[in-house]
Amino acid sequence: MTSRPSCVASMTANRAVSSTSAPPLCFKFVMCRIAASWRRGPRLRSWSASSRGVLFTRILFSFGAADIGTVLMRTRIVAVIVGYVVATAACAAQPPLASAGPAVARDIDLGGSPTGLAFDFGSLWVGLGDKGTLARVDPLSGKIEKDVLVGDAAKLLPQSRVVHGAPSAVVSGFGSIWAVGADGMLARVDPATNEVTRFALGVVGGAIAAGDGALWITSYDDGALVRFDSASQAVSRTITGLGGLFGVAVGFGSVWVVNKTGHQVVRLDPASGAVTARIPAERSPDWVTVGAGSVWVTRESPRAVLRIDPSTNAVVATIPGEPSWGLGTGIAFNDGAIWCGLLVRIDPATQMVDASFTDNGEQRGITFGAGSAWVADLLRVRQIPLTLVR
Repeated sequence: MTSRPSCVASMTANRAVSSTSAPPLCFKFVMCRIAASWRRGPRLRSWSASSRGVLFTRILFSFGAADIGTVLMRTRIVAVIVGYVVATAACAAQPPLASAGPAVARDIDLGGSPTGLAFDFGSLWVGLGDKGTLARVDPLSGKIEKDVLVGDAAKLLPQSRVVHGAPSAVVSGFGSIWAVGADGMLARVDPATNEVTRFALGVVGGAIAAGDGALWITSYDDGALVRFDSASQAVSRTITGLGGLFGVAVGFGSVWVVNKTGHQVVRLDPASGAVTARIPAERSPDWVTVGAGSVWVTRESPRAVLRIDPSTNAVVATIPGEPSWGLGTGIAFNDGAIWCGLLVRIDPATQMVDASFTDNGEQRGITFGAGSAWVADLLRVRQIPLTLVR
């Protein structure tokens, strides 16, 4: 309550004293008026820089002064205000700084064993196969925003011998997040509400892919491929007798599944479910992805990444694996490159590793988002900024 009387006193004194004392009092009054105006709140602070400059200048000339000293002081203050207006306008014209993301890799412990992951709707989604939940993770804090119950790890199907997670795999597609597991259930999560709808599949769910109007679920234990229609929200076909299936991908007008026990990649027509090609992959292929005009498959023995030409259904390149790739056989296509191991990037043009980030652990899946690779390990999720892969 003492500031306003001092400002009034300054104005009164300014009109009565000589030119030698007026300028300091004049400046004090202007600063008080500006400060009082600024304290009016967000309404003033939301004005444009030019509007604030006009206001401050009007405040400056809202009181009388006749001597040359005051005029000079006003000139100097106006110069300050003009500089303020120009600088503020220049800053306002600049776009906001983008978040640089983390500068180092970090481990994220979600309290369970990650079995699959996807990045969409501004979140990282991680299946925790030993808990029956799907963790929705804030990519900035690494904290769980919501633990969504999608499976029952205590009620696996009797034929479950190899796949034991519930959920075992996660994918984003058709405006939802989907999780499948060894309990024979497919769960649809609405990302807007986190509400869950569950569907019975009748098979031990292993891997999952979205494309061509459907979800495609492989089952190693049942030797089957399930087509779940996205429109009718129901199983539309179950194809059996395909062998122990692992990875699945959709592309080039086909569904591609890895027959691990038959050591081959199987190509199917998505409309009829008929097998159109069986492509030898030597021994123990695992996972598959599509990108850069090709189909890419990881193989355990001898360790390698295979490149398949969809126009000929033949392996056209074999990229030998190296111990430095780290453990794990998940594979993904992102930003024009193939990613696998823990963690290497393969340039499709040269068919060689052009960048890597060496780490310890067993990679069980890869996804990308917020400038990072997110890698599922047995006990953690590893966030690796893409700037560190070099």
